[in-house]
Amino acid sequence: MSLTAFDQARGYRLLTELGESHPHLPAAEVHVHRQISLVAELTIDVSLHGDEVGFAQWQRALGITAVDTRRIEFGGWVSSGHVTRDGITVILTLHHRQEAPVLALAVAS
Repeated sequence: MSLTAFDQARGYRLLTELGESHPHLPAAEVHVHRQISLVAELTIDVSLHGDEVGFAQWQRALGITAVDTRRIEFGGWVSSGHVTRDGITVILTLHHRQEAPVLALAVAS
């Protein structure tokens, strides 16, 4: 099944709703696409580069818990978490500047 622009617009509506309910979320690199390997067919990739505070803000806004977040070394350090909202999987990724931060990533309350 191919994804249409109409289908893709659902992802942009979700992002618009997040922006309206959390107006201070920092801008991120966003990619809305079809993802076959995850539960939801529609996926939004939200990427931040070197912004640990922004990552924590997005993490809280999306309701991604510490359990759903992992930090790995992959040509530098990367933190990533995901959640499914309204049938759309949102993958949040932080590319750390150098080393993984000492402070613990925020936990959604």
